[in-house]
Amino acid sequence: MNYKLKKDEYLSSKRHVWKSGACLGYILSELKEKHDIDWSKYRKDKTLKMSVRDRLVTKYNAISYPDISCGQHSSLEEAVLAIQNKQQNIFDNLKNYDIITIGGSDV
Repeated sequence: MNYKLKKDEYLSSKRHVWKSGACLGYILSELKEKHDIDWSKYRKDKTLKMSVRDRLVTKYNAISYPDISCGQHSSLEEAVLAIQNKQQNIFDNLKNYDIITIGGSDV
């Protein structure tokens, strides 16, 4: 399946998720520090260097419309699928709804 991710013009960490001409929700990127870093080793030896990739990890918070959290994920793909699944669950669980036909002729 193809999805389009469009960056928000006001918030660089936010991407809107589009599929088949409809916006399903958005993803917020978040940088977090890894918890398994041995800081004492780096304090003892000042010559050791740590890259940004070794220190930080990116997490993706998926939000489905209408503003329903779909959890935090390790990849964009997982976040997009979580939004898609939440939208599908919302649609499948519709019980009380109205059907409106627009533009059809009764010929």
